[in-house]
Amino acid sequence: MGLAALAVVTANLVMLAALKTWAPPDEALPGPVRGASTAPAATPSKLAPATADASRQDLNGVADIIKSPRGGSILVVGDGSGDEMDEWVSVWARDHLAGQATVSYNAWNWTSGRYADPVTFGSASRSLRVWNASVRTPDMAREPDRVVRAWQEADVVLLSYGHRRSATEIPAQLDAVLEAVRAKSQTASVVVLIQNPERARTEAIQQETTQAIKKWADAKGFPTVDIYSAFTGDPSPRDGLVEVDGSPTPQGSRLWAETVADALAAPPAR
Repeated sequence: MGLAALAVVTANLVMLAALKTWAPPDEALPGPVRGASTAPAATPSKLAPATADASRQDLNGVADIIKSPRGGSILVVGDGSGDEMDEWVSVWARDHLAGQATVSYNAWNWTSGRYADPVTFGSASRSLRVWNASVRTPDMAREPDRVVRAWQEADVVLLSYGHRRSATEIPAQLDAVLEAVRAKSQTASVVVLIQNPERARTEAIQQETTQAIKKWADAKGFPTVDIYSAFTGDPSPRDGLVEVDGSPTPQGSRLWAETVADALAAPPAR
């Protein structure tokens, strides 16, 4: 190769190297789209406090209904976690609600298909009616019909399901129960209870189910009461709080009732 040709090749190589290392000036780079936010996207953990605040506000509204001077009516629809006299619904009515109201407690009788005679707790001038439509091992395919039969005029409806349920099936089952509730009342406030954990053998299944219920409630915009975390946060041995079948023991029922009472307590006046 001649010297002249070699010089041309060398010049071309220098030019290619310069092009590879050249970067456009800052003003030539594309800027953000006008009107678009440049802030980093919020993570779920950053959104969680706002969600909790909204739920707390909703629960405060329910607390105001329960504490109303005119009294009120509460319907509990759920499973065998709260159907007995020593379980959370009656304990809540007797040990918490009756402190500031005369409570008429009415328990659903599955055999007769109607409510038993009322039991009265407390003696305050304000009155509350608690309709406990909880039943042991409800047939979820028939539960909407039972809800309609057990319906009473209610200001607040508490939904309490989860034990021995499938995480994949419970959302549709709750949809059907909610449809039955809304067929009777479009205005009743709905609160969803996230039930207690179970013993080790069935704990993983129950955890998945409670997570599915929480997701369902959030999607519907319903406030929740976190019984699950109250149990896991309690220092008592799990077997002292939960029966073999997953239902709360008397001690667990007291913890459950206390958790509901705290969640639905009206905020202090400012």
